[in-house]
Amino acid sequence: MHRLDLEQRIDAAFAQEILPEGPGAALAIVKDGRFIFRKGYGLANVEWGIQMPPDAVFPIASLTKQFTAVAIMMLKERGLVSLDVSLEKYLPDFPLQGRHVTVRHLLNHTSGIHSYSDLPEHRRNTAPLKSSLNKLVELIANRPFEFEPGERYRYNNSGYVLLGAVIENVSGTRYRDFLKREIFDPLGMRSTAYRSDEPIVPKRVAGYQRGQSGIENASYMSPTFFHAAGGLASTLDDLAIWDRAIRANRLIEAGSFAHMLVPTRLSDGTEYPYGFGFGTAVYREQRIYHHTGGINGFATHMLHLRDTNLTTIVLSNLYLFPMDRITRLLLRCALELPEASATQFTRDESADSFAGEFKIGTFRRQIITTEGGLAFADQPGTLLRLHGEDTLFEANDPENTYRFSELRDGKYQRFEALSPLWPPQLYNRVL
Repeated sequence: MHRLDLEQRIDAAFAQEILPEGPGAALAIVKDGRFIFRKGYGLANVEWGIQMPPDAVFPIASLTKQFTAVAIMMLKERGLVSLDVSLEKYLPDFPLQGRHVTVRHLLNHTSGIHSYSDLPEHRRNTAPLKSSLNKLVELIANRPFEFEPGERYRYNNSGYVLLGAVIENVSGTRYRDFLKREIFDPLGMRSTAYRSDEPIVPKRVAGYQRGQSGIENASYMSPTFFHAAGGLASTLDDLAIWDRAIRANRLIEAGSFAHMLVPTRLSDGTEYPYGFGFGTAVYREQRIYHHTGGINGFATHMLHLRDTNLTTIVLSNLYLFPMDRITRLLLRCALELPEASATQFTRDESADSFAGEFKIGTFRRQIITTEGGLAFADQPGTLLRLHGEDTLFEANDPENTYRFSELRDGKYQRFEALSPLWPPQLYNRVL
């Protein structure tokens, strides 16, 4: 597809995602190491009405985990870290409570250690404050394990904070300094750094969220709260450099990176499609590896094709921005794939059986009834349409479906979220 045609197709589709005079996103498609699309949409600062430049600086949230995982593999190749020995070798003062926890368990989210960022009291009392690594480790220590190491996959920010501590103890330098010296400076990633409030950062964007009255400033969270689990900031340009470096084996050997993409095998023999800092999937017969990020005011997604040198990057300054949907839009445009088809929705008396509040882990989603039908409360503009008796799909993204079950007293008690890039997610009714 010609670049102009590609831009026009993306412009037409993305126009529906941008709120008038609201926050936006910087989007990119990188093919064979070069941008074939790179553009900013919406506003970088709503209060000042400043347009989004394509080189804006964003917190990248959990995209940070890629860098942390690669740093661990760099240390492994130097013989300084082993993936399968007890964590007490690297963090002798951390209480393992008699469990055999390894670096591998931290990398693939199977340690069973509780995730400190899931606890309301930590988000309420600690997140707005400047936190040292030692303080974060204290938040993690001494709480009961949620399951035995290796038994289950559960996405876990605690594991990556502890990996940051491993990097510091093994390298003898701070996490931020190790990444700067070993990754950012050698690669020329001049706009990527560990986040802090104090420095003047040109083109740093402001973050927003949806409130009851519309778009509002995101509630404050210290950039130090996530450390090695989500503490970096970057740009489209620097992330394209990162992508090229990973593909060219500039930081770690090809065998090490291939090992990072192997699905996690649980103790019962089943596999989960997450390796070390990357999830894996197949989309429209294309093998991919990818990761998302989300913190107050921001949403990010970076996806790489495994068999073709093509990568998409989505950086938004709106919390809960639909980065998954936009990523698949960019992929379809780049690969000249057809759009997913949709069917007509007719509201009937069964609509109320889907409405209510559901949760998975600590994350909650509310389905509401609107004049147009059903919608998620956090995405009121995205209508949910009925397919059959028990399945909803997003009107503007038919690839995302929600299959409901256990109808009781006129209300479905659970639903399974099904998306092309992710394993099924089971939500249970709470209200």
